Amino acid sequence: MLKAMILQLFIFSLSFVFNCGYDADAIAQAACAGSFPGGFVAAVRRDCNLNRPTCSTICKNAITGMRAIYGQQGSASSTCFEAFHFYYKHATLTPDQKGKPLMAMYRYGSAGCHRNGCGPNFCCCRA
Repeated sequence: MLKAMILQLFIFSLSFVFNCGYDADAIAQAACAGSFPGGFVAAVRRDCNLNRPTCSTICKNAITGMRAIYGQQGSASSTCFEAFHFYYKHATLTPDQKGKPLMAMYRYGSAGCHRNGCGPNFCCCRA
């Protein structure tokens, strides 16, 4: 009985870490929201491969999905204002470990909106 409970707790902990603890979408959304002074903002995923659409194109095409989330408010068009590359590889730290990085992101600024190669894997779109 105790072994089964420990196993369930272990599985729950792994599930939490993989589903909640390192949610790249939520981290990118927070980074985008923190990079813009106000208004409707969305972090939109982008493939990190050669010859993919730029974040400018992705944001332009994302307005329907954005408005489906927050309603028919704000602008009827969307533009890119920032781009990030989220590095999915991250460290595993115990609560007592200090002075070590957990994860990393690269901030492209508005210039990242126009990159079409591998680079940003999240676009910051505003409506």
